[in-house]
Amino acid sequence: MRTATRSVRIYPELRAAQVQRDSRLTPAEGWFFGRNYDLPAADVPEHFIAMTTRSALRVVARGDVRVLEVPELLWARELPRTVAILLVHKICTRGPNRRVFYAIENNDPRRALFGMRSFPKPAVALALALVGGTARLLIDAIAFGSRGAQQSYEALPLLRRVRSALLEELPGRPTTQVPGSAGRRGAIFVGALEARKGIAELQAAWEHVEHALPGEVLTIVGDGPLSDVVLTWARGNVDRRKVMGRLPHARVAELLLESAVLVAPSQRDGRWREQIGLPIKEALAAGVTVVSTSDTGLSSWLAAHGHLIADGTDRALSDAVAAALSQPLDPHAVVAALPTEDGRVVADRWLHVGQENTR
Repeated sequence: MRTATRSVRIYPELRAAQVQRDSRLTPAEGWFFGRNYDLPAADVPEHFIAMTTRSALRVVARGDVRVLEVPELLWARELPRTVAILLVHKICTRGPNRRVFYAIENNDPRRALFGMRSFPKPAVALALALVGGTARLLIDAIAFGSRGAQQSYEALPLLRRVRSALLEELPGRPTTQVPGSAGRRGAIFVGALEARKGIAELQAAWEHVEHALPGEVLTIVGDGPLSDVVLTWARGNVDRRKVMGRLPHARVAELLLESAVLVAPSQRDGRWREQIGLPIKEALAAGVTVVSTSDTGLSSWLAAHGHLIADGTDRALSDAVAAALSQPLDPHAVVAALPTEDGRVVADRWLHVGQENTR
């Protein structure tokens, strides 16, 4: 049996953002089973390796993978393949080795695994126990990217006995100073124009904001299945509702630096619940006040640092947006509350190098 020396991260579907972030992570091979449309094949570095389930199992069976990072266990679609790879690694690897995963799923475990489908309670309880038991037997460490994810996983039987750390997926404090409050105006939405991102709730809420705060402008960035509906709605008050469509990332970054408030009113949908929200991370790094819902895993952190969480009614959302626009947080204070290093990078180092030090 050969000595285990390799470090591997498994990506069910490789995305451009994951490739871009890779240079900041602990060196490791990236195995992927699919490639997202946003990542051209020519942009995939050599250390990212396309795999099938069979080829991944065959390579793991050689016994030379020392650190194996798998998809999180509450990723229901990936669970059978993940468990198979974990089992082969445990059986075939000798010497020091570690099996780990990074968790940002903050849905109730029942909903994450079964969606809205109804099953007998004993069957559901057994399934949850099996997932918790799998973690207890096969996983050495879990890094939670949000408090919401930590609470979800700790609801699984046996999982509290697995070594873990809460390393919230917050952006690292920017090295250059962000603009202050002067010159920042209006609210911005960045994301897919689809029901689960809360665009319909934002439209209804914004009509109340328009009456309460004449002069404020809502900028909507993104496209999706509700694009035509949003465009038609925007034509009802073109001075106060700006629909920009999909924009290059650099232009979105500029708009965030010009905005006072980001509105991210995501709504859970079946087994989907907002895990972190990339626009929230980017808004925080730009010093923007965030209005969101409890459906992001970062909701407790946001509330604790002066941002606004609005759940329930359109009026609750409109009141929160109006309050944030009337008294946005100091952008410099927003940035100062962030950690010095990106939380995902810290979590990766904890998983791949060792768990001696946590924040």
